[in-house]
Amino acid sequence: MIPKETADYLRHAFKKGKVVCLTGAGISVESGIPAFRGKGGLWERYDPQVYANSQGLTATLKMRPQDLGKFIIDFYSVILKARPNPAHLALSEMEKKGILSGIITQNIDNLHGQAGNRNVVELHGNAFRIRCMSCKKLMTLEKDRLQEMIESLKGIRHSRIKLLKALSRYFPRCNCGSRYRIDVVLFGEMLPQKELALAYKHLDNCETLLIIGSSLVVYPVATLPLYAKEKGAKLIEINNEKSALSDLCDYRIRGKVSEVLPEILKTVDV
Repeated sequence: MIPKETADYLRHAFKKGKVVCLTGAGISVESGIPAFRGKGGLWERYDPQVYANSQGLTATLKMRPQDLGKFIIDFYSVILKARPNPAHLALSEMEKKGILSGIITQNIDNLHGQAGNRNVVELHGNAFRIRCMSCKKLMTLEKDRLQEMIESLKGIRHSRIKLLKALSRYFPRCNCGSRYRIDVVLFGEMLPQKELALAYKHLDNCETLLIIGSSLVVYPVATLPLYAKEKGAKLIEINNEKSALSDLCDYRIRGKVSEVLPEILKTVDV
């Protein structure tokens, strides 16, 4: 499955330990989370211009809170069922062995954290956190709390007033007076500058960038491999399909990431 030339390079690179990983939706598909833009994804059922847009969500909350409640139920029902797959676990093992210095991810599902990775840059946020819209204070929403929210919304989805009250419990007001919202980057919003700076710091120090399960069509994330290559890093793409930057990669491995990554770890074990 892994070409000999690629395996030889990885064996050498893993010994040096200056490896960074960039992950996209493809690594989580095998955990049961469809890519938002792909077949069976959330945007087939919900208009992203409404449900992935700050103004659209605000308008829906005011005018059609029942629709927002249904969206939240569908969104979190999928994420809460997902578990780290062998690809996530392999990356966690690489970090423990000192091979992998960090993960830069586009995903908001927290699966890298659940797998055990600690050095994760979440460029698009985390669905298990909420943040104050003014002072940016963060709070974690545990799985039990989110499951409780889903069950609560299911029971009152046809009552506008009760639904608004329920949402206010799970997305409360901060001490500063502003309200909390989900800590994810919506369409039209800037990436968190702190996270972006950390991503560039990782790339400044890496010699090998593993690009896993990303189509590389979303900007500015799609520019990160170019930045790494300009800094002298080798690019290794692991994906079932060709990405927008496949032709620029130094090595390419085709296959299911949940099979490829454990095989890499086994083949080049150091």
